[in-house]
Amino acid sequence: MRFPPFFIGAATIFWGFCAGWEYFSIVAALVFESSMIVKTRFDLKSADFIRISDLSSIVMLILLLYSYLENEPRMIFLYFITTTPIVFMPLLFAQLYSTSDKVVIGTKFGKNIHAHAPVDIRPLYLLMVFFATAGSDVRTVWFFAGTFILVSILFSESIRDFRSFLRYFMFSAVSIAITLSIAFSIVLAHKAIREKMMEMYRNWYNQQSSDPFKTSTAMGETGHLKLSGNIVMRVMPEKMEGIPLYLKSSHYNILTGNVWHSRSKDSMPVFPDGEMEWQLFGEGEGKRKASLSVWMGKNGKGVLSLPTGSKRALKMDVAGIERTGLGSILVEEGPDLLEFVMTYDPQFRHEPMPEEKDLMIPDSEKEVIAKVMSDNLLKGETNFQTLENIERYFMNFSYTLQLEPSSGRSVLDDFLNRTRSGHCEYFATATTLMLRSAGIAARYSTGYSVEEYSTLERSFIVRARDAHAWVTAFVGGKWITVDTTPSQWRSLDRESKSFIEPVRDLLSWLRLQYENFRRQKNVEFNRALIVIATVLTLFMMIKIYIRRKRVSGTELKSDRFSGKVDGLDSPFYQVLIKCSSEGITKNDNETLRKWVIKNSEKLKDSKDIMKMIHLHEQLRFDPASPKNDIRNELQKYCDKWIAGES
Repeated sequence: MRFPPFFIGAATIFWGFCAGWEYFSIVAALVFESSMIVKTRFDLKSADFIRISDLSSIVMLILLLYSYLENEPRMIFLYFITTTPIVFMPLLFAQLYSTSDKVVIGTKFGKNIHAHAPVDIRPLYLLMVFFATAGSDVRTVWFFAGTFILVSILFSESIRDFRSFLRYFMFSAVSIAITLSIAFSIVLAHKAIREKMMEMYRNWYNQQSSDPFKTSTAMGETGHLKLSGNIVMRVMPEKMEGIPLYLKSSHYNILTGNVWHSRSKDSMPVFPDGEMEWQLFGEGEGKRKASLSVWMGKNGKGVLSLPTGSKRALKMDVAGIERTGLGSILVEEGPDLLEFVMTYDPQFRHEPMPEEKDLMIPDSEKEVIAKVMSDNLLKGETNFQTLENIERYFMNFSYTLQLEPSSGRSVLDDFLNRTRSGHCEYFATATTLMLRSAGIAARYSTGYSVEEYSTLERSFIVRARDAHAWVTAFVGGKWITVDTTPSQWRSLDRESKSFIEPVRDLLSWLRLQYENFRRQKNVEFNRALIVIATVLTLFMMIKIYIRRKRVSGTELKSDRFSGKVDGLDSPFYQVLIKCSSEGITKNDNETLRKWVIKNSEKLKDSKDIMKMIHLHEQLRFDPASPKNDIRNELQKYCDKWIAGES
């Protein structure tokens, strides 16, 4: 295929300015178009082309790594597409500066060589240019204008008359439409991939996506989380003590229907008092320390799950924090992965003093709760005795995630008087209301329970199924943690884990390592990566070209730079000239074999012509063939055929 002068260079610059590789594309365009001026060529063999093909594969891997390090996960796919022309540049350079007008694409593994038939790399390179440009700047007017101009120029040489102009116009319109369709397809594919990734994030952190600050929680949300084994947090205590550890997210004090709400005084902002240091509660640091790593999810907003008695956060890189009236910590803006050190003192409780709301029982549940308290003589002479009676009462209940259908009465009525079985949300809700009925202030609390240690990560991991609900009660003049859920709930939840959970754990750990590595990366590292790729490419190409014979322009028989048909030195063109003088002409868009079949009745010895065509194609397109031997053999056939014709 013939291309207009300077077309490859113009297309390369068009891609560079759309994709953000302006200076690189200008240099590449100058190198490619200089092949029109520089007449010296390298006599490359098939083995050399295969080495260059392997070099292109290395360039592709480096670009993929660069895209992986430079971009957010959702942008890796699109950014890599915009760099694909660079992968084909070594092969294009090899074709333009070699004695062959085609390249051999293949690869070498040890002694095994896999190679394809020789191809003209220029159409494939230009296809990648349009493909990459479409992925980089499809929404700008320059993309539409540039695409229209380049496509119009590309097919302009086919115009010879009005009929060919109509074909040119229709073919150009179709080509532009296909190019734009591919462009929008890339954008839509990228959007679909990005949305799929965001959907995965939402599934992992469902409790923060819809309501990042968790001002309410419906009974069943925590139970739903228990069906997932995804890792949502990692905890590394300074000392291996105090496990299992409760990580509190939120307190709730108002129950309406089956939904708990957090109703308290307005939140207040917390300001840092040091380099990424935040005094969340109390004064000074706690006696214990733990490193926490938590995926914050959408927009880096959410409620932090912190150890009981948390005081001061260290190395917490967030833009803003608020503290609610019930003692929850809200991150207003932060990274997707938040890592920090929390100092805490388990004996220190920062919950605000009891309010009237902490004694409220919904009217729909008062009768049920009062009857259970009365029938089982649960109210004791002291608050401590009442608490002990309630804890003893729930010892006859069982834990399960397989809930029975409702009988039509209230959820708590079913739980307390019929099924006597449920998960932590049922136990915590019932206990909260039962304590309140005895005059003990109590709040419904949610968070996670830390117990599982990972030898791979050397830290405690917190899964979605470790989500838990318990009660924070005001007994003896202070707030204490009350958990009436049967202690075997952790082992029962683990029984439902997936058999592929170890694989997911490994992938989660690798993702964590990748995010940590990304945080340490800087502009200098990425520039160094590009420099290494450039130096490696130049070194390998110099190594290939320096060993090959260079052919001067006077030795070149090919006139592909003169604007004439490539391979005019082939003796077979003498046959074509002879046939044309006798009225047996070949159209430009017609292959030699089709031409022979169409004119088989006019041509004598068409079988001999087919043999000549085979030798002609070997001479033109097979860089590994013995050129001189084939040319001599073809010359004999042509001389004999012309002599016979005359």
